[in-house]
Amino acid sequence: MKIPTPSAGLKTLFKGIFWLSSAVLILSITAGVIYLLSAHTNPSGKRVIQSLGDAVVISFDESDIPHIQAKSSSDALFALGYLHASERSWQMEVNRRLASGRLSEVLGKETLAIDRFIRTLGIKHAAEKQFDRYPVATKRLLQSYADGVNAGNAHLGWALPLEYFLTDSRPGHWSPTDSVAWMLMMALDLGGNWHKELQRLELSQFLTTKQVWEVMPAYTPGEPVSNIDFAKMYRDLNVFNPNPLARDQKSKKLPATELAINEVLGGKEGIGSNNWAINGKLTVSGKPLLANDPHLGLSAPAIWYMAHLEAPGLNVIGATLPGIPAVVLGRTDKFAWSFTNTGPDVQDLYIEQLDPKNPGVYRSPEGLVPFKVREEIIDIKGEPPLRFLVKETRHGPVISESYARAKRAIDTDRFALALRWTALDVENQSVAGLLEMNQAKDLDSFKLALRKNYAPMQNVVIADIDGNISFQAAGVAPKRTLHQGLYGVAPALGWEKQYDWTGYVPFDQLPNSNNPDANWIATANQQILASNNPNPLTGDWELPTRYDRIVDLIKNTSSHDLPSMKSMQADTLSLGATPLLELFKSAQSKHPLAQQAFELSRNFEGDMRVDSAGALIFNAWADQLTRKLFSRLGYLFTENYGSRSFRQALTLQLQNPNSPWCDDPKTELFESCAEASNAALDKALGVLSTQFGSNPKNWTWGNAHTAVSEHRPFSKVPLLGSLFNLTQAFPGDSFTVNVGRLELLRADNPFETKQAPSLRTLYDLADLEQSLFIYQTGQSGWVQSKLYRNMSALWAKNEYLPLQMKPAKVSRQLNLNTKEK
Repeated sequence: MKIPTPSAGLKTLFKGIFWLSSAVLILSITAGVIYLLSAHTNPSGKRVIQSLGDAVVISFDESDIPHIQAKSSSDALFALGYLHASERSWQMEVNRRLASGRLSEVLGKETLAIDRFIRTLGIKHAAEKQFDRYPVATKRLLQSYADGVNAGNAHLGWALPLEYFLTDSRPGHWSPTDSVAWMLMMALDLGGNWHKELQRLELSQFLTTKQVWEVMPAYTPGEPVSNIDFAKMYRDLNVFNPNPLARDQKSKKLPATELAINEVLGGKEGIGSNNWAINGKLTVSGKPLLANDPHLGLSAPAIWYMAHLEAPGLNVIGATLPGIPAVVLGRTDKFAWSFTNTGPDVQDLYIEQLDPKNPGVYRSPEGLVPFKVREEIIDIKGEPPLRFLVKETRHGPVISESYARAKRAIDTDRFALALRWTALDVENQSVAGLLEMNQAKDLDSFKLALRKNYAPMQNVVIADIDGNISFQAAGVAPKRTLHQGLYGVAPALGWEKQYDWTGYVPFDQLPNSNNPDANWIATANQQILASNNPNPLTGDWELPTRYDRIVDLIKNTSSHDLPSMKSMQADTLSLGATPLLELFKSAQSKHPLAQQAFELSRNFEGDMRVDSAGALIFNAWADQLTRKLFSRLGYLFTENYGSRSFRQALTLQLQNPNSPWCDDPKTELFESCAEASNAALDKALGVLSTQFGSNPKNWTWGNAHTAVSEHRPFSKVPLLGSLFNLTQAFPGDSFTVNVGRLELLRADNPFETKQAPSLRTLYDLADLEQSLFIYQTGQSGWVQSKLYRNMSALWAKNEYLPLQMKPAKVSRQLNLNTKEK
């Protein structure tokens, strides 16, 4: 049989296609090489910037920390802005757009819900009003920083970070109010109390107040801060949506962008940190030691950028936030400081009653008053712009028209939900406070600067070379009186004067301590009380598991040094697991792998090491037991299990072997908690064998518990996510000192973590040049740079890099000049 051969015409066509494809490939490779050579991923050499006051020298040490030497503070901050833009341009662009509600201009309708919510809160409007009141000297420093950012972006040239090409965008103009707005976004991320209030309102549709407290207990030892039967109050007023979802229905499937509001804008349980200081009586050197590890969302690049600023009256090194012109966490040559989130209740939701005859007014204690109204316009890539009205009451912006969950819960024909939040106050000058902290000469002047910190309120622990250790809660919080009103635990009635704020707690009545007799200070978002004010700052403290473990570790060593501090930051014993171990180890299962799982778990005592199979089996069991008890809440469980762990509720219910929450309502017989535990173990072993194979020896915690540093916005885009995201096996759980909070129902893998130590720092006040740091990515925001990811493995293994003002070696240098030399 003769095989036909291609005609001459086809041969010519094939040759043409081949040469065209080859040419396209060669051009693509050439363009890629030119781009990589042109991109300023490691700024060095000389730059001429005529708007600079005087020349600035920037030396990069072996940890890639820039050491900025300037002849004035304004030039130092200009240089910091220049570096932030040079190294983190895309991150800053996302930050700027997020804080202004302008993501949709470049990302399209997927971010519309976030933009609308931010516009409703009025973050940028509040920042502009606050900036107007800043001192002139502070305004000039903020302007110098903004000028540096814009100069840094301009000097990037055409070879911008890849994200700009992928979104067909360019860096926008940075203004001083963008820095103030980003500080407000940090306060929003760290102040999620309004989410808890909304969840209690949602639960009140189906549960009594007593049952709500069983599902969402507040950590306030002793009797609750409020005795009001709020569920009955809401029902009596017919507050709820007249066409609600039944709790066992599927959610109205809120769009992913609506659920993302919780991810981007706070509302997650356990946003916080650890810090502690030990004075010289308990250290090898006889001088204090200080540790800090803030627990924020893991991002790629990291939220932090390390830098050293040196100018007349300024000598400070530590962690900066791209977008804010200051070292937020760090040290001078005489003292060091650290932050954890105090977690005060600075956000209250108010149910505002509408006039059915005139929706433009609402009820106040003095009668009907009109809403304040403004129009917002959001430009959307590829879509027509969205125009909408934002309403404000005397308490604050109405969020129930821009947040689907709030709108779903209430009867919006008769009521609205408004948010009162301290950070939006025109008096807020937190950025000015940071700048003054950086210029402080000693502990006294540093504490004076803390008085300007408004929001977010922070637990500040400080130590100096003279041997002092000190603690101060710094920020504003509304005055509340125990057992009066709702104490901020659930939405209040906006027309009742008794629920209005009556002022803020005076600074001198905030919790503080100086050189305590215990010889140590520690905070980990646990309850703190002032000696001269018995009223707690919130009714929703975090569980004290990390704090209790830190205290144990301090007391278990008679004389501390940097190695013992490293060991403490690496500790993975979970005091959130230990109360459940007896029930876990007594659980029975008919699963074929049960005996092997039992042998691997026999000696598990709550230590969440990466090589522990017992840790994974326990967490899988606890996950399934939590679902068994609380999944009857339907969408109110599935939408929240992840932003909340339900661990406190689980632990409290299991104290009663016959808790009604352990009973399966779908069966006729009553099930005890032991029977619920057995069923949970069966389910857990089935899930583990499906996910990790039939050999339980491979079920190690590190195989499941991975730390994922997510890129915005490409984290979930196929292929791009694997390029931009960073992933490491990681120890710990939601309750360990070395924290790694589980994602639970927020991810396909419930055991992965996206919230862990975003930074670790250690300071030895006997020699501050021995200070150490690490975080989970690298200094660079350029994905093609090795400095995008060079710290990742070190961070996962609790290793550190030096944080020195006088490094022995310089890896490269950048000179910013005012004219050619």
